[in-house]
Amino acid sequence: DSAVEQPRWEKFFDQFEAKGTVVISDERSGSVADMVFNNERAKKRFSPASTFKIPHALFALDAGVIDDEFDTIKWDGAKRAYPAWNRDQNLRSSIRHSVVWVYQRFADAIGEDKEREYLEKIQYGNQDPTGENPFWVEGNLRISAH
Repeated sequence: DSAVEQPRWEKFFDQFEAKGTVVISDERSGSVADMVFNNERAKKRFSPASTFKIPHALFALDAGVIDDEFDTIKWDGAKRAYPAWNRDQNLRSSIRHSVVWVYQRFADAIGEDKEREYLEKIQYGNQDPTGENPFWVEGNLRISAH
């Protein structure tokens, strides 16, 4: 591992009493990582949770589940804990408010096999869209910073 540990970055995590890691890579160097903070944590796999919204939105666009960021995603009428979730959404609002039901609807429309194909195509984590839904929070999908 050729990454140079950056202990001075710890203060940014300490300031917010947060646990985390940072990995910075320069594709031109061909190395896995050039600079890292908390390399041990960077090697561990975790649920991607909300960070999965970006690739998942791209999968939905590519699969034709939605046409663009302005396409209306109809609310199903189920009352949820967050008021911003209790209305029609579009891609922009669903990302802004982290509207899990929208992304679960994408997953249902895309299907497990196609989700796996997309995950494999972009080499996303362990590429496993199985388990409890939402699979990117409660299921088996895991990613690491490396």
